[in-house]
Amino acid sequence: MLIIISGSAGVGKNTIITHLLENHPNIKLIQTCTTRVPRHTDKDMHNPYIYITREDFEQKIKDGELFEHEEIHNNFYGVLKSSIEEIKKRQFHFIKDIGVLGQINLKRALKNKVEVLSIFLTAPKEELIKRLKARGDHDIDLRISRMEFELSYVKNYDYCIENMNLEKTIKKIESIIKKHEKIEQKKFSNK
Repeated sequence: MLIIISGSAGVGKNTIITHLLENHPNIKLIQTCTTRVPRHTDKDMHNPYIYITREDFEQKIKDGELFEHEEIHNNFYGVLKSSIEEIKKRQFHFIKDIGVLGQINLKRALKNKVEVLSIFLTAPKEELIKRLKARGDHDIDLRISRMEFELSYVKNYDYCIENMNLEKTIKKIESIIKKHEKIEQKKFSNK
């Protein structure tokens, strides 16, 4: 199963993913490529990115190494085709925070190959600003300006969860994952 977590900056995507990785050994993180600068918190998140230059990223696009890519907050993010092949093996559940356009592409490409569970997290704008300030973000206006664009894609997700209570959100997501494990078993038991 591929578990996609999306939502605006500051909504808690990486906190939730880190919890799931640490408490569910059958869930693995998909590493993606990015041109953004590493944050001090990335090491706590099981090294989610392969950091490359913009030039190297553009070369990967030209060479056809990326399954999908998107520019978010002036940085490129992309999923390697090799990661998609790992997901198709269905030996583990894989999880990643993916932008709203990448979610569409991944869901379409993996349909009928693996169960794709997509969850969009929300929180009120004021709460997001507070969280971004607390983590020391310097480009808050840029991050919040993308919020309306991202919210316009909520209809493409299986679930939309407001993350105002981390513990409740995690329990809800764990319950949803269990439900979709059963769906995946039924769908793909003969393949």
